[in-house]
Amino acid sequence: MKPLNKKGAAPLTNKDIEFLKFLDRGSSQGTSTLQLPERDKLRKIIDFFDILFYLIDACFRHFKKRRANVGRIAIKNLTNALTGKFPDVSIDFSKVRVLEGLLAPPCGAMHHTAGSSILNFSWAACTQCNSNCSDELMAIIYCLERRQFWCEQNLGIRRLDKFCTIEAPDEFEGTEVHVWLAYRSSDQRINSCSSYMGKALITKGDDHESV
Repeated sequence: MKPLNKKGAAPLTNKDIEFLKFLDRGSSQGTSTLQLPERDKLRKIIDFFDILFYLIDACFRHFKKRRANVGRIAIKNLTNALTGKFPDVSIDFSKVRVLEGLLAPPCGAMHHTAGSSILNFSWAACTQCNSNCSDELMAIIYCLERRQFWCEQNLGIRRLDKFCTIEAPDEFEGTEVHVWLAYRSSDQRINSCSSYMGKALITKGDDHESV
């Protein structure tokens, strides 16, 4: 479990995130023209950018692609995912890509039973270009309310398995989470783009009945 602001890379400055610089306007005057709900919504967007920057940076470190500017990639990523008109701005999580890569991305579906913490995933047989039966599945779960994410690179599931079950961590109980899947090659040298699988309300109480 990774909480906000516990990342190995240095945070970006306001100059690096000019597309959201309006968050700081009026703060030096003691009051703001934004109402509290609007400020809270925009703060969550900034918090998600912080997490997104950490995730992309961690993935680039893992795959040793440090030539790219991680901050600029995170900015472009989040900018493409923002919808609405200021100050009523929100995140379209389906447009967020945590990973970029050459392998064919996951293209299946997520199945979640209400009142459960169990997430089931299914996908078709391996027929895409740039895909291998031995490609390894990776999962990322993010909770906007708690501002935390969970990432597992070693699920022990391969593309040829066509099915996977993941139990969301206890820390997400009672919250809505967003889920992405991605593949990496068996030699861990290349990866796919991440695929947004959807959102689910995590509840622990009835897990045994839903499995």
